[in-house]
Amino acid sequence: MTETIETAQHWFAAFVAAHPGATPLDASRVELKRRHCELVRDEALALAQSLDLTPRQITLAAVAGLCHDVGRFPQYQRYKTFSDPQSANHGLLGSRALVRRGGFLPGLTDRERALVRLAVVVHNRRSLPPVLAAGRDLQALVLAQIIRDADKLDILRIMIEHFNDPADKDDVVFLGLPDLPGQFNPAILDDIEAGRSSRYDYMHSATDFALLLLSWINDLAFPLTRELFFSRGHVQQLFAQLPDVPRLAAFKIRYYERFAPTGA
Repeated sequence: MTETIETAQHWFAAFVAAHPGATPLDASRVELKRRHCELVRDEALALAQSLDLTPRQITLAAVAGLCHDVGRFPQYQRYKTFSDPQSANHGLLGSRALVRRGGFLPGLTDRERALVRLAVVVHNRRSLPPVLAAGRDLQALVLAQIIRDADKLDILRIMIEHFNDPADKDDVVFLGLPDLPGQFNPAILDDIEAGRSSRYDYMHSATDFALLLLSWINDLAFPLTRELFFSRGHVQQLFAQLPDVPRLAAFKIRYYERFAPTGA
């Protein structure tokens, strides 16, 4: 298991090095994504180890977690953005990179490479494709769910750090959304109440971004991920970004009543 993950790490490091930032600001954004990929690897590994999986499935979770966002590096190098609508789908870019870049995990079988690529392709979709969600290929479904949950956990960390940073919000990290205190899109609340993960095109402000992140509770696949969402303080920190208005105060009560683990 360790040897396969180390091989993936060497491949990943070479891939990142081939997409350097042109300026110090660019380099900091590339570094943010490099660290994100490694932390998602760790999150995916921990999630997989908490499940009744084989050692090989656990290995694939770590590999897919590491490689899930490799499309971000050519995306940023070419377009200088992390916004897919303004550039290209980074899940598809990542899948293509795993094929085109030589030497990707020679120790994996064709089936295992296909599983990793599928997890990369679907990790950033609002919801899983119905054919995958149906569970006919249970191994593919579980791997995709692990990567999606692990990715969300670390994105929450990143965004909360940036919300709490006293410096001006980075336009690339916040997808160009303006800081409009007191304004929010009620459609995101409607999605959360209806049990849906909300849509990126519903976001018109940084506040809407916080609400969208809160909507992810509806898309988390595993009880452990939901528990970590609360126990790490992510939910509390996101609600702290919202304006103090009656509708959102009532929404917060309903959110905790519906989703919070006992004692949270």
